[in-house]
Amino acid sequence: MKRFTTLLIALTLACTARAQRSEILFDRLRTLQVEVVGDPNRQPVIALDSDEQLEISFDDLTHEYCRYTYTVQHCGFDWQPSDELFESDFLTSPGNEGVIDDYRQSMTTSTLYTHYAFRFPNRETRPLLSGNYRISIMREDENGDLQPAATVCCAVVEPRVAVRAEATTNTDTDWNGAHQQLALRVDLRGLNVRDARREVKTLVMQNRRWDNARLNPAPTSTTGTALVWDHCRDLIFEAGNEYRKFEMLNMRAPGMGVESVRWYDPLYHVALFPGEQRRNYLYDEDRNGQAVIRTDEATDETTDCEYFMAHFTLAMPELDGQDVYVNGRWTHDLFTPAYRMTYNAAAGAYEAAVLLKQGYYSYQYVAVPHGSDGPGTTAPTEGNFYQTENEYTVMVYYRPSGGRYDRLIGHTTFNFRPQ
Repeated sequence: MKRFTTLLIALTLACTARAQRSEILFDRLRTLQVEVVGDPNRQPVIALDSDEQLEISFDDLTHEYCRYTYTVQHCGFDWQPSDELFESDFLTSPGNEGVIDDYRQSMTTSTLYTHYAFRFPNRETRPLLSGNYRISIMREDENGDLQPAATVCCAVVEPRVAVRAEATTNTDTDWNGAHQQLALRVDLRGLNVRDARREVKTLVMQNRRWDNARLNPAPTSTTGTALVWDHCRDLIFEAGNEYRKFEMLNMRAPGMGVESVRWYDPLYHVALFPGEQRRNYLYDEDRNGQAVIRTDEATDETTDCEYFMAHFTLAMPELDGQDVYVNGRWTHDLFTPAYRMTYNAAAGAYEAAVLLKQGYYSYQYVAVPHGSDGPGTTAPTEGNFYQTENEYTVMVYYRPSGGRYDRLIGHTTFNFRPQ
């Protein structure tokens, strides 16, 4: 009973306002990743009844074995649990905890860690319905009780509608200025829709950011077979700037964007070239916040990559009433102390130190109102310029009148490259 009660409490804690974001909940874990097997660049969305799988992995900073398990929960479009569903409605193996039994210790690294990984779906657990899924990873403590370790968010789609999306720099706010605006059209032919505005919901993201995602913006018009968002002010996004980047593939020499590498027992310390407040658009080929774990010193990046302390510096005046954070997909858009920068008045710069695993990192600096968890703005740090290349994602959900859950019936992602 104690074990079951602990699990219920942990699952409740996961259902917070930011529950749609993957998150590490145990401070010994690092490098939580969710990737489509065979295509790590894709968003973690797989097709229902397909052979597609997600690989979920993380590092535990110890060589001591820990028993990790996971449970799967179906969620609505707003990431609240689908309370009207039984587990047997959405999973092939209801009531079972999956045990993460794929684990390997790091090799020849100064920081000891154990790499854990599992795939979803798998032989024991497969989704039966489309929609959002939250995977709760639990660890067994020394008393045999389950404690929250991490949450992972992903989705399963059953393509039923055509989604057309395009972006423009001629927005309802400015023209070739600081913003980009989306126009959408969702073709509903083939669905038995009675009240499209109530039964169909959408989610729109820029660069897979959850902090400034637009949840269910109201359509501007309805045709006989489609919902249309045209000149919708809720779909105006800050244009931002191209992401910054650095790479550490060899701990014996500075990589791209790295000023110096030093060893201070027990860690390598990597100082990035100081960044500056951007006042102009800077063209660059970027990865929109993505991180790729890799090294040129070994063959298995999961266990041979070194951990290091990355030192970020942003030279600019201190902002009044705002905090500055390092942000990327690898931070899961979480504005937590781990990624918050502190202001060094003597140096006239924001500074942060983040423990990272060897590889390539795409990142930006985001300002957030003090005491808030978002949304973040790039205006005072990176600037906003219409020329910026951005990735946009649209997800379409459907719950017919009387339905018990939100189906994910449409999903599209495209890169907007202003001419």
